[in-house]
Amino acid sequence: MMRKLTFLLACFFMASLGMVHAQSTTASGKVVYAADGEPVIGASILVKGTNSGAITDVNGQFMVNMPGSSRTLVITYLGMKKTEVEGKANMVIELEPASSELEEVIVTGYGTPKKSSFSGSAATIKGEKLEKIQTSNLSKSLEGAVAGLQTTSGSGQPGASAALLIRGLGSVSASQAPLIVLDGVPYEGSLNTISTQDVESYTVLKDAAANSLYGARGSNGVIIITTKRGKSGKTTVNFDARMGFNSRGVSPYDVITDPGDFYEMYWESMRNANLADGMSFLEANAAASAGLIPNLRYNVYKNVPDAELIDPATGKLNAAAKSLKWNDSWLNDPAVNGLRQEYNVNISQGTDMSNIYASLSYLDDKGYVSNSDFKRMSARLKAEQKIGDNIKINGAVNYTNTATNNVGSGTSNYSNIFMFGQQIAPIYPIYLYDKTTGQPLLDNHGNKRYDFGTTYARPYASEQNPMATLNANINKIIFDVFTTRGSFELKFLDDFTFTTNAALDVFSSVTNDFATPIGGDAANVGGRGEKQTLRYSALTVQEMLQYKKLLGDHSIDGLLVHEIKRDNSNSLYGHMTNFVDPTNPEFTNAARYEDLSSAEQMYSLEGFLGKVDYNFAEKYYLTASLRFDGSSKFHPDNRWGSFWALGGSWRLTHEDFMSDLSFFDELKLKASYGTQGNDNIGTWYAYKNLYDVNRIDGEPSTSLAFRGNPDLSWEKSTNFNAGFEMQGWNKRLVLNADFFIKETKDLLYAKPLAVSEGLPGTIFVNDLDMKNTGFEVEVALDVVKMRDLQWNVNLNLTHYKNALTRLPSDKAELIARDGGYQAGSYWRKEGGSLYDFYTYEYKGVDEVSGKALYGVYAKKLDDNGDVIYKNGEPVWEEKTPTTISSNATLMQTGKSAVPDLYGGLGTTLEYKGIDFSLQTAFQLGGYVMDGVYQGFMTPGESGNNFHKDMFARWTPENTNTNVPLLLYEDQDQNASSDRWLTKASYFSIRNMTVGYTLPKKWLSNLKIEKLRVYGVADNVWYTSARKGLDVRQSFSGSVSYVYSPIRTVSVGVQIGL
Repeated sequence: MMRKLTFLLACFFMASLGMVHAQSTTASGKVVYAADGEPVIGASILVKGTNSGAITDVNGQFMVNMPGSSRTLVITYLGMKKTEVEGKANMVIELEPASSELEEVIVTGYGTPKKSSFSGSAATIKGEKLEKIQTSNLSKSLEGAVAGLQTTSGSGQPGASAALLIRGLGSVSASQAPLIVLDGVPYEGSLNTISTQDVESYTVLKDAAANSLYGARGSNGVIIITTKRGKSGKTTVNFDARMGFNSRGVSPYDVITDPGDFYEMYWESMRNANLADGMSFLEANAAASAGLIPNLRYNVYKNVPDAELIDPATGKLNAAAKSLKWNDSWLNDPAVNGLRQEYNVNISQGTDMSNIYASLSYLDDKGYVSNSDFKRMSARLKAEQKIGDNIKINGAVNYTNTATNNVGSGTSNYSNIFMFGQQIAPIYPIYLYDKTTGQPLLDNHGNKRYDFGTTYARPYASEQNPMATLNANINKIIFDVFTTRGSFELKFLDDFTFTTNAALDVFSSVTNDFATPIGGDAANVGGRGEKQTLRYSALTVQEMLQYKKLLGDHSIDGLLVHEIKRDNSNSLYGHMTNFVDPTNPEFTNAARYEDLSSAEQMYSLEGFLGKVDYNFAEKYYLTASLRFDGSSKFHPDNRWGSFWALGGSWRLTHEDFMSDLSFFDELKLKASYGTQGNDNIGTWYAYKNLYDVNRIDGEPSTSLAFRGNPDLSWEKSTNFNAGFEMQGWNKRLVLNADFFIKETKDLLYAKPLAVSEGLPGTIFVNDLDMKNTGFEVEVALDVVKMRDLQWNVNLNLTHYKNALTRLPSDKAELIARDGGYQAGSYWRKEGGSLYDFYTYEYKGVDEVSGKALYGVYAKKLDDNGDVIYKNGEPVWEEKTPTTISSNATLMQTGKSAVPDLYGGLGTTLEYKGIDFSLQTAFQLGGYVMDGVYQGFMTPGESGNNFHKDMFARWTPENTNTNVPLLLYEDQDQNASSDRWLTKASYFSIRNMTVGYTLPKKWLSNLKIEKLRVYGVADNVWYTSARKGLDVRQSFSGSVSYVYSPIRTVSVGVQIGL
């Protein structure tokens, strides 16, 4: 419509021009879009220096008279780059988007400097890329997308957040999460409240030159989210709808699924235990066959007596065991194909003086497990108005409602269906059946009854059935989020700009956690109900004064900022048990009061920032900043911290000596150094003792809940960064590289106390220093760049080494004696990483007995009986291995959870209207302690399943193996050791998209500007060292039974009006 209107207005304008009747020649041809070759309707063709001109028709065609000697044509069209060409007959003129003339900028939160002048290290992801990712939480869209950014996810539950880590481990007891800034102001909410369709860009700030602007909160990096704004030009309406299905993205572990295989293995474990108890071979076999079903309680095969299920002569399943009484699958039956549907619509309009953007979005994301889903409804309005040349007002408001149904893990592991479904033996049913006939037992409504393991005394997890409680239990959280942003900007005295920003974010939530009394871990208390309400508000006000001056080749940009932040939290919590109606979670339905509490907390932060940027001739750049921050979390004497940064860059391509090197379009060297702080610990009153009030027979008593430390202060991070940025081959090749050193000192550390100190057993202190040293590389290449065909490939890589440089002072005695100290499953020493594993050494299998062997070591002594040390550590000498794990020696493994390399590889391909994109993520090196696999490599426990790797176990016929024998309930055969340390390397296809945009000429009569149909898939493929092992669960190298990442496959349509 706008093109037609432009066409009519231009025709009217050209008709009013006086035509020159001097001798002339004629130019003719066609104007097309460079991107797709489609005709440009209503483009203005003007003969330079004259009033002679024309307008392109609906086919992009034109014809114009060129009077006298004028031969230059000027072609203009809204939103496209102005083009000048020599006029002639039968021309084809391509127009490029005007945006290509704009130099790329970096959003820092306190401004948008040009990328060419930016001395820091940052990466920007455009909204177009984020829109392709199907995730209900924006934090999960970054896997493999940015150099230096590492992500983990402890849950695939729809709506769940990912953990983000920028340039390595940053703290021990405080948060390592980067600061999130939304439209210029820090944001405390979950990123599941923001639709990817509303995001204009996602900028990751990584070094001191950028992060020090945020002083107290920038030590772990900063992520700046900029939402979309109205664009100049005609009113546009965009609609995006997609629908698809969710399924499990990572396969379960490769456990035994055949009941016969399980019976045979379990029989063997019992037989071997009988032999160990002194029975003869025949006695042991007979006893195992006779005791198998009395132990397991369930015989899944029809027409086979319990005592005859396993032949005692062979240890094999009875040949008559063919027909099953039931065929329930704990691995497969809980899984469903969850429907995912998402709808987004936005309206954009703008002029030179004002713009407005409005959007509505709806998401219904159902998980692959029943009763797990995430719903989001949001509305956003953003407007900007200029008043004259000197005043600008911005405002934005957003409301989001989310509702999450979680799959709870309950108070015991057996409530966790992801553990239960894999760990329970394949002989146990989900539903209750007649043990003889296999007929399902029904309730009064004709529905199958669930088997809680009580009727037949199931040895595994009796009284539990997570399939039954999955739908009966409630774990629901409803969030209402209201965010506002407003700013006023005034330019005065030519060189000054005053800006004030204000933001208020309000988060209200209601949590309802109900465990049914019909079965599960709340059955013994008649059901359990917990409710919590929370109201959290965050107010931020910023005042900024900027001075910009250009004096010849000298440019100065100064900035002063004052910032105040006030957070307030109010919560109410109740807990009751003994519910009358098993389906009603309300407290009026409960008889027993357990707990009732409320709390109000407040947090304040004030900061002052000064920053100066200088450049000479756009070749040499210097930047310096200084910030003071005061946090209410610390005692007034230790409240204020100072943080600073220096940076500089040199654009070599602006030097004369580079003029002959035509390959380089841009080459810049850069370096920065500075400090940031961190006060993000789990309490807002870190310097005070906090007490709980306990109620005993209606009388109050107090107990210490948190130990305050008035000497506690800022955790400080020092960052050095040096690198280069290069563009070459007509900007078809981009290569960026950075070397960094990130050193964190006076870490906020939860220091363990002696047992005699009582509870709580820790106190926060400033102790430990840690350093990350590494490099990042980003490469992007336009392999093919033609009018109808574009192909781009991009790669990012990150490597870093983590090292402790100062250990806790209270561990000095242990460090002097042993060279370090044990911290759970890790060994801490100077020069080692935060997550160096420390456990028993697995020495393989004794070929004679088939039992597992573990290393035994002793400190080596000199002739005087003193311990020999080397490099500050005792020298160990190996002794005879033991088959009893508790007699083994805990040792350093030399293996760390820190990966050697991580990154992502992506590609985009466009051919005419067809587009294809692929994004992958990978990690090389590092280790995880696979405790899940350890549990499956059981020697035989009541009702626990086996991993298929147990087929390679030791037997008298198979002595050359690394898998011990089956020996019923002998925990030494799968004890904790480095046997379970597994390479953390992985590769995943994170996202794949294919689409087709219909040609504009097909749509012109439909009043549609754009119509694209597409298919998109997320978490397409994943592989690691072991089937079922997802190493992306944590940064510390631990894995557990969690909600697997979701694979989503959808189709969608985009319509632009």
